[in-house]
Amino acid sequence: MKNKKIIIIVAIIILALLPFFISENKEVFIKIPDGSTPKQVAKILKNENIIKSENVFLTFVWFSKTEKKFKPGTYKFNTRMTSFAVLRDIINGNTYRIKVTIPEGFTAVEIAELLEKKGVCNGKKFLTIVKNKKLDGYLFPETYFFEPDSSEEKVAQMLNGQFEKIFIDDFVKRALVLKMSKEKIIILASIIEKEAKKDEERPLISAVFHNRLKRGWNLESCATVLYALGKHKDFLTYKDTKFDSPFNTYIHPGLPPAPISNPGVASIKAALYPAVSEDMFFVSDGSGTHKFSKYADEHIRNKKTRKKTID
Repeated sequence: MKNKKIIIIVAIIILALLPFFISENKEVFIKIPDGSTPKQVAKILKNENIIKSENVFLTFVWFSKTEKKFKPGTYKFNTRMTSFAVLRDIINGNTYRIKVTIPEGFTAVEIAELLEKKGVCNGKKFLTIVKNKKLDGYLFPETYFFEPDSSEEKVAQMLNGQFEKIFIDDFVKRALVLKMSKEKIIILASIIEKEAKKDEERPLISAVFHNRLKRGWNLESCATVLYALGKHKDFLTYKDTKFDSPFNTYIHPGLPPAPISNPGVASIKAALYPAVSEDMFFVSDGSGTHKFSKYADEHIRNKKTRKKTID
């Protein structure tokens, strides 16, 4: 009787290892629905040639007492994996994830395009959810790991949830000190994100915008004009600055009606903690940094210097 048991166990092990020797080396994506029973999973795996025998797979399940430990999701299996290795991945929830890094300053449109390109979700559906819930500006730029064909709602919640985590209570209190709402802070941060190239300049740019807001001056941010135009330009023309849009801060005072990008934490902090400065102007020097000035005549000279450098 003992010898018979040993023979059965050896036979099961041989059958389990058989795919490694006779199968072609091929990767297959398998989606295991939530609530699937071991028998249903075994059938899915057998139909996709991931396992050679449903009975062998179910025997491993019985031996390991893992009937109730199956994790749903999308898995990437190799056709040369053993039944035990496949089972191990399923009970450990080693689902296949797509790595997506969302750059700071991306708009919702750019994020949607990136997510669709990576195979995470439908870009148009994601964008519709973001627009309906007014989440643009509140989608935190970070590196994420998503399952393929994720729910657009779930993806939007994940990005917004990460934003809510980083916008801590101290930020809320600081906004109150500045007599600004959370929404206004994010709008300002979104502009800083598009204007600044270097972290050390973010508080300086923020100071200029804060000073202009206090005096009732127009922000005159080129970034808001580019957002209004809906396209990138290296240089704005006089006609561009007169483009009729509520986002054009050359012709409309105060902040625009909504964020123009999704800012990172450095720009959010800059909006909350501007540098102590009396500067009212800044202009790019053409090398990724800016020249700051308190008076208009100095600002005009800086602009002329930049033009000569470019010429």
